[in-house]
Amino acid sequence: MKAYILCDYEGTTGVVAWGDEETALGAEAMAGDVNATIEGLRQGGFTEFVVRDYHDHGKTIHPASIDPQATLIRGKSTPFPYGLSKDFDAMCFVGAHSMAGTATGVMCHTMNGQLNAVHINGKRIGEIGGFAYLTSQLGVPLIFVTGDKAACDEAVALIGDVETAPTKFGLTRNCAEVLHPTVSRKGITEAAARAAKRIKDFKLLTLDLPCTVDVTYQTPDIADRVLDTSNGERIDGSTVRFTAKTALEAFKRFERGFQ
Repeated sequence: MKAYILCDYEGTTGVVAWGDEETALGAEAMAGDVNATIEGLRQGGFTEFVVRDYHDHGKTIHPASIDPQATLIRGKSTPFPYGLSKDFDAMCFVGAHSMAGTATGVMCHTMNGQLNAVHINGKRIGEIGGFAYLTSQLGVPLIFVTGDKAACDEAVALIGDVETAPTKFGLTRNCAEVLHPTVSRKGITEAAARAAKRIKDFKLLTLDLPCTVDVTYQTPDIADRVLDTSNGERIDGSTVRFTAKTALEAFKRFERGFQ
């Protein structure tokens, strides 16, 4: 079986601020949590692993730090949607963070600093939701999410049946009670193994199509610029709406913020 492992930074073990990227902690946190996930999936029967470094410019993880059985997709300009395809049996989201505005979400945000909220068919979602709908369209279930407790809770609220492993417990946006790496990664491996062993239990998310996507920006002038480069409709001062025929089309708009 073949797994696609998307890895972001903010939800990984021990990190609480973007400044951690400037030390060895950031890269080690991402690689350590990925390797713990791979070990769990391997215990559950997976034999192929593709890791996508999804953070910033896609160059945070050092290639030598990843389990040698895995391949690593690096760089910002990889073709959308970053190597994810129907050829995979499952997707895992490592280092996930909660959506913008989550009170105890460590480094919570949605895509970039310009977005306040995203709603799809009236349901508010963040990056976890965007990928859950996208991978479901491809016929690939999202079976495992690890990140801070708020991100894990967000995944369960949206997907329902999904294995999770919290790495820390947010107190504010840049402060958390963090688990020791050995404890965190033991939990990650155990949860990933559980997910792998019951791969047939997981269901795909359904999305009524065509779907309506509302993107609310931080300021009206950002919405002004978006309207100049899209066929969206202005709903209020900072919100632009568009209709998408597929989850893939919606995610392209959501991921790029219309720009």
